[in-house]
Amino acid sequence: MKKLKVDVEDIAMIMENQDRLGSYYLDTETGEVVAIPEELMSALEEGESCEGLPAWELELLPQAKEIHAGSDRYEEIPIRPSYEGYNVMVEFTEAVTDRKIQRELNIALDGKGAFRRFKRVLRDYSEMEKEWFKFKATRDREYVKDWLESIGIELEE
Repeated sequence: MKKLKVDVEDIAMIMENQDRLGSYYLDTETGEVVAIPEELMSALEEGESCEGLPAWELELLPQAKEIHAGSDRYEEIPIRPSYEGYNVMVEFTEAVTDRKIQRELNIALDGKGAFRRFKRVLRDYSEMEKEWFKFKATRDREYVKDWLESIGIELEE
């Protein structure tokens, strides 16, 4: 398995982003994240000219062409299903020992808008909010590490 140093937090944030305006790839040689805008990839897929695109997008053209050609160097960073994020909140709530806070979190998790309500409850308990951020960061790291391993990469510490 190949060892690679990557920005775990950056990849975790990208995985959580359900509203992407392009595609994100991991350069498996450098560990860098490459963001390719939709219009650039569409132009390549449709065989259209890229002349009218902004200069910053044109700078990405060599990488986009390589990705479009199916290079093994780039792995698309997947979107993490929202239910997995919800499951992490449930797991955290189950571990909360303060019954009052646990009850409030359970109520927050019920129904549409659970993510927003969950965060709102935690804002009222700063120490518990810090615990949540540590817990979530650990789970995010595990998720990214599992994905990396699934593509043959070991996280370099």
